[in-house]
Amino acid sequence: MPKRSRPNTSESKNPLSSARKDAGSRSNNGAENKADRNARSLWHRKSGAGYHLFLSYYGSQPTGVVVAADEGGGVDYTVTEGKGAVRSNNSVGGARGMSRAAKRRRQKKGSIPILNPRQSSTNGDGVAEFTRARNDAMPLRRIDTSHPLVQAFAAASASKNHPRLARFVHALSRPLPLTLRFRGHERSTPTSEELKRLLSANHSELIAPVSFDPTHDAIYQSAPNSSLCRSNLGKLSPELKELIVDGSTNGTLARQEMGSMLPVLCLRSAGALEAGSRVLDLCASPGSKTLQALEIVGGESGVGGKKRGRVIANDVHPKRLDALREAVIRSGVPDALTSRVTYTNHDASVFPPPKSGRLFGAIVCDVPCGGDGTIRKDRHILPMWSPNISNAIHGLQLKILKRALKLVKVGGVVCYSTCSLNPIEDEAVVAAALSEGDNDGGASAAFELLDWPRDALPGFVRHPGVNDWRVAFYDQDNAGEDEGDFGSLSFFDSYNSALAAGVEGAERTFWPIEDSTKGWNLRLDRCTRLLPQDQDTGGFFLALIKRTS
Repeated sequence: MPKRSRPNTSESKNPLSSARKDAGSRSNNGAENKADRNARSLWHRKSGAGYHLFLSYYGSQPTGVVVAADEGGGVDYTVTEGKGAVRSNNSVGGARGMSRAAKRRRQKKGSIPILNPRQSSTNGDGVAEFTRARNDAMPLRRIDTSHPLVQAFAAASASKNHPRLARFVHALSRPLPLTLRFRGHERSTPTSEELKRLLSANHSELIAPVSFDPTHDAIYQSAPNSSLCRSNLGKLSPELKELIVDGSTNGTLARQEMGSMLPVLCLRSAGALEAGSRVLDLCASPGSKTLQALEIVGGESGVGGKKRGRVIANDVHPKRLDALREAVIRSGVPDALTSRVTYTNHDASVFPPPKSGRLFGAIVCDVPCGGDGTIRKDRHILPMWSPNISNAIHGLQLKILKRALKLVKVGGVVCYSTCSLNPIEDEAVVAAALSEGDNDGGASAAFELLDWPRDALPGFVRHPGVNDWRVAFYDQDNAGEDEGDFGSLSFFDSYNSALAAGVEGAERTFWPIEDSTKGWNLRLDRCTRLLPQDQDTGGFFLALIKRTS
């Protein structure tokens, strides 16, 4: 049975749920009752404010956060007419002062921003299409112009003020392609080879190996010409669905997103994970990384090949931990491997040190996050999006990372990761953990950020971490009475300016380090940003941190 601690009331809460509640509270007006908070949440979800705030926030960020440097200059963006969009004159969104009938007429006419004719086209149904500017071999991609994010981007305030977001928005508007990973345990090889043969012979037009996988056949993704995703798998090919379901239950393959694979792949390439290793997965549920690490460390090693490693899979929520345990059992991975998982139920920010005194050589620190890198698969993220969510969860993320740094041994590596693209949850957390003098590693502890491992996914498109970002807050009280008037974000250049303005919830660690020399010395550029528009993936962030003393 899982080892259970007794989490107190605050520890047993869902961190993201708590952050969303905090984000919906008034910035400058103190506490509010549950009814008021629910009313605010309902307005935010129903009004579409989240889509416009998302675009305003990321459109105001420096190059490198969600748009690569070569996207801003080498591509000429234009606006062409299409169906199903809403144009707005408001700074954050909406059409102030217009009647509902006028808004409906405007929505019918629409205006969809797409790339110029060299990269895009529109078919007769008003469905926009585009291809990657960096790769002429990539096929045209269909854009669902009814997607709320595309419609919000069609607003004049977004398409004119932030045209460089076009490829980013178009990527996010499409369903996430199906991605598979063939498992690497010793019993998977015969069934893997047969399944790969069937995929190649009968379904290569729908799914194929990715080009950047050094093994050439361990990671499969929807083929460039196909629209295959999880929701339409059974409709497009019942036979393929049956193969995938069978492979998932007999331990041959895992349905796992590209971003989710990266922490374990990088830890292995960095030499921190190998057969016989002990690895801690601090926030383990739903378990994809736990199983991926287990396939590596659970293999036989040592003299006589009898020593096997172990994965400590931890989660603060008992129900999520139970679901994780069931997922491991259902995975079809041999008992000889699954018996090498130890389940623990602790708050990750105060995870106890091992009783043996042996620290860990590798730690997967995939923390709770705002999750805006997952919006291609989770339609609930954007309607409730606000920068306040990232601001509210930043402190917990920092506590968890600092705890991980205390639990890793000298020479060991922590992989900090989120499925968020917000620097407040990403580089800001890493910078604070590495720069604070009282870090939890102890007075004599020293750490360094590692470069992306050379042999990890050659040809894979990744972007460096950023050293500069903007910090924003949102106060719903500033929204207007007109439909579609969502108010605006408040950006502050420093912690002191936010305090002077009376902003509640501001933390000094939200902002880039004021001493620019110290900030650059941290080498945040060694962090990795995965952008959806590059390889048709979700968004993801990771940092490899090695303890050097």
